[in-house]
Amino acid sequence: MGKYIGIDLGTTFSCMAYIDDSGQPVIIPNREGKNITPSTVLFDGKNTIVGEEAKNQSILEPANFEQFIKRHMGERDYMFSTVDGEKYSPEAISAIILAKMKADAEEYLGDSVDGAVITVPAYFNEAQRKSTMDAGTIAGLNVIAIINEPTAAALAFGISKGNDKQQTIMVYDLGGGTFDVTILRFDKENIIVLSTAGDRKLGGYDFDERIINAVIEDALDKGLNIQADDIARQDLQLKAEEAKKTLSAREKANIVLNSGGKPYKYTLTREKFVDLIEPLLFKTVGSMETACDEAGVEYSDLDKILLVGGSTRMPLVRESIEEETGITPSSEVHPDEAVAIGAAFHVLDVIKCEKEKVVRGETSDKKVANATIPEVKKQYTFTDVTSHGIGIVVSNRNNEEINSVILPKNTQVPAAYTGQYTTTVPYQESLKIQVTQGEEEDLRYVTVIGTADIEIAPREKIVEIEVSISCDENSIIHVRVYDLDLQRDLGEIYIERVANLNEEEIRQSQQRISKLDISGE
Repeated sequence: MGKYIGIDLGTTFSCMAYIDDSGQPVIIPNREGKNITPSTVLFDGKNTIVGEEAKNQSILEPANFEQFIKRHMGERDYMFSTVDGEKYSPEAISAIILAKMKADAEEYLGDSVDGAVITVPAYFNEAQRKSTMDAGTIAGLNVIAIINEPTAAALAFGISKGNDKQQTIMVYDLGGGTFDVTILRFDKENIIVLSTAGDRKLGGYDFDERIINAVIEDALDKGLNIQADDIARQDLQLKAEEAKKTLSAREKANIVLNSGGKPYKYTLTREKFVDLIEPLLFKTVGSMETACDEAGVEYSDLDKILLVGGSTRMPLVRESIEEETGITPSSEVHPDEAVAIGAAFHVLDVIKCEKEKVVRGETSDKKVANATIPEVKKQYTFTDVTSHGIGIVVSNRNNEEINSVILPKNTQVPAAYTGQYTTTVPYQESLKIQVTQGEEEDLRYVTVIGTADIEIAPREKIVEIEVSISCDENSIIHVRVYDLDLQRDLGEIYIERVANLNEEEIRQSQQRISKLDISGE
């Protein structure tokens, strides 16, 4: 009988956990004995190296090295190309990382991994969530659910630190590549997400980039073009990250490089670093204000601000939060491990719910019938929310295409909302449904995540149509269409997702990844 695990698939580092037979969370180390695995891949001839060794060797083969792939999830046009011309989608690169982690977990546990819950940033859109699930499938994982990272961290906090008193908590999650701020309310048995805001392209990577750009500019003034030297540029990427960490404890950090056979040294002071990253910290404050406004709370209503994500280790981050809110942020959970632990606890809830479906005679598609559930000292049910509004493209009275939101942002999921529309001309034979994600009416500020064409019976009049959009517990979108004139349910329609792989591409990627020799060294 196999095990079920939680996986925090991070931008810079990934982590795994499971709940042991005594109900305690356990971090699963990789084969190198580390609790976290760098989310990096190096294609080295016949070998595909993942993790710390890939990062260490990246300076030798920067063109065959990929990192920060999470920032490209849901981007159909992005492909990583090796020197040999091999191309990999973001889902395939993520699958390589997941396949390594799955193998590491099975070696540590001495058992097969029969299923996993994978975490995603709360502010990920539907295409990015679907890409994450597809990556798990390509890696050979049975993905039984996905869970938002701040919610997972809150779940880990609640089980380990929570009490029976109702609390309102802000989870400030600043990772390597994404930023989320989520407002949650705890009571004795429930975690309810009130709102979420953030930036899917803001994280430690961007702090590093500010350092990198400053170094490149200074080096150019001294006659060195680091940007044109791939090896020096990759060396700078690694040393900028180290300099950032150094400045958490010291007043300055030296970056020493060699470019074009010439030595180069750049001294970065903490004062200069503050100047570089202040605009980024200001953006996180804006998201904090938005999340509180949408939750209907003030900073004074918060009982705690919980820090999650490796980038929250920077004193500057903590200082900016305290200056904005007047609240000293809490580090009661491990910034690198809490999300994976929360995902592992969520495994138990998913299995329990699926087993209850079977007892009721309902169909379960999670393949968890033989799973066992250890007892834990505290259990929570949780309710999450949509991070974006969901709607469709319609024509207004001026015959201009606009976005019509059907399912609002911050709606508790699972949920279903309906909107009523009409055909545009008599004798219309089909409907083109364009599903959108975003809150604005102007299509320039929303994303069309998928399209569908559906046939209808032509009539000599304008026909009323009802569109129902539902969002399941994984925040994956489903669309149904109802012909109000004929009182006919046209059924759930298949959405051709413009940003995601199709089933054949997933199958081909799965076959390709399964043949790779993936290792951590």
